[in-house]
Amino acid sequence: MVLLNCKTMLSEIVAYDQSDFSLESRYLWVWNPTNIPPHMGLSVDSRYFSLKANGVDLNSDLNDLIEIITRKKLPVLAIELNTELTLEDCENVFSSYERTIAHEVTCLNPIKTALNIQVPRKLSELLDELDIKGALGKKIAWNIEQTSIELPEYSTEDIHAYLVSLSK
Repeated sequence: MVLLNCKTMLSEIVAYDQSDFSLESRYLWVWNPTNIPPHMGLSVDSRYFSLKANGVDLNSDLNDLIEIITRKKLPVLAIELNTELTLEDCENVFSSYERTIAHEVTCLNPIKTALNIQVPRKLSELLDELDIKGALGKKIAWNIEQTSIELPEYSTEDIHAYLVSLSK
């Protein structure tokens, strides 16, 4: 039996500590994790990649990103990934995209390709798939007080409606 729109709980979240954060590790970044939908990106070897409605963050400096998160007090999670993802993988995959396209391409598309995962259509499904593979590591938070958060339920139509709203 497949359950749709199941609630996903993220626990054991720790606050960002610069001395305990490895820029070189691989991370799944979740921006505004309690929003519908949240935004996602990847980082590896201190470089950040993300597909957005207005273009691609390609090989951005992770220190600059963390500075923006801190200055703007943005709620963000970085989930460490225990995978073989390489900088070259991310460069090749993300450079093949121009932007998100409602009903066609979301921020998740290049992430799935880079991680060699086909099924997920939204964050909760991606996390489930990565958990099954034993690929989830530490969960590090900026501007999130709780040590556990529940991701909101949403559908793929919610994602596409949001992308349509961004294109207006």
